[in-house]
Amino acid sequence: MSLTVVTPAAGADRTRPDVPLVIDARGGIAVPVFVNGAGPFTFILDTGASRTIVADDLARLLETPVVARSEVVTSAGSDVRPVVRLASLALASARAEAVLAPVLPAGNLARLGRGVRGLLGQDFLSAFNYTLDYRRSRLTWDEALTCDAPGAVRMTAAEGRFVVVADADRGPAVRLVPDSGAEVAVLFRGRVPRRPVSRLRIGGVTLDDVPVAIVDREDPNADGLLPLHGFGAVSFAAGGSCLIVRR
Repeated sequence: MSLTVVTPAAGADRTRPDVPLVIDARGGIAVPVFVNGAGPFTFILDTGASRTIVADDLARLLETPVVARSEVVTSAGSDVRPVVRLASLALASARAEAVLAPVLPAGNLARLGRGVRGLLGQDFLSAFNYTLDYRRSRLTWDEALTCDAPGAVRMTAAEGRFVVVADADRGPAVRLVPDSGAEVAVLFRGRVPRRPVSRLRIGGVTLDDVPVAIVDREDPNADGLLPLHGFGAVSFAAGGSCLIVRR
């Protein structure tokens, strides 16, 4: 099933205004999103999610058509949920059309923060060059990001998400999903080094004293999740080709 058709083409424009970010104590990012021209509604920007998700009460409010049913995997398990077609989805002037979004109960999304009506995933985000500036609590659009720049880290696509290789201080390198929705670093059981990890190096930046959670999860494409709020800023190239992290 095709998930989305994105307009405009990959890339960003410096005429796009910066977007203010509301960053909670766990590093979660809330942004104002327009759906079908209505809003703005509060969505969680989640670079670790492959698909955009919408709350059931918002889907009813906007009378979005149900076009399919699909399995949705969350931390609580998996469930088959309705999928609706969103005519348009916009964050500032970045816009996508004909987005197919699974629907979750509003109460589930409310656990992510007060008033949260959806989750903005890579089916939207990966069309653009953008920077999450944690120090200034801003999302900025970058005209060009070169993956040959010092500190740039190549990413590989994995089921709608992206994976980077991080050097660990103890044991082999690990494949991590850059995840703005992760509170701490996560390693999946079975991928855990024999000795606890306390340091991770991404590009030219080293994170020391990294808190790590071990979870029971099987993922052939990744060894865990990399939280992004420990960096000063993180830039993503359109199409998920690379990212650049800064202190």
